[in-house]
Amino acid sequence: MYGPGSAEALDASLVADLRRSTGRYPDDAQLRQLVARLDETSPRFRELWQRHEIAEHGPTIKRVVRSEVGTLDLDCDILTTQRQDQRILMYTAEPGSESDSKLALLATIGTQHMMDGSIQ
Repeated sequence: MYGPGSAEALDASLVADLRRSTGRYPDDAQLRQLVARLDETSPRFRELWQRHEIAEHGPTIKRVVRSEVGTLDLDCDILTTQRQDQRILMYTAEPGSESDSKLALLATIGTQHMMDGSIQ
């Protein structure tokens, strides 16, 4: 399929997780409406939805590119409620890694932007 950390792999995982949720809550009108809207507006979603993959989104690596610091490889962990009705994606860098240093630099850059009054 796609390499770890790729946007394509994360997209596929999220769509498979959404399909799992629709099976778990077949009578949820808002969930059906969300799928219908995504199907109407996103060819990529349509392609992934037609695979009929069902999965629970698990930990992965997310590769993020920022013009200020370059590429960051971040751990993506998913926090779920006990019944798995809600998910929070949490991105962190390996302590001491190059990505960790880049995140620290981004935090400093962000503070400088706030202090000089510019919004970027």
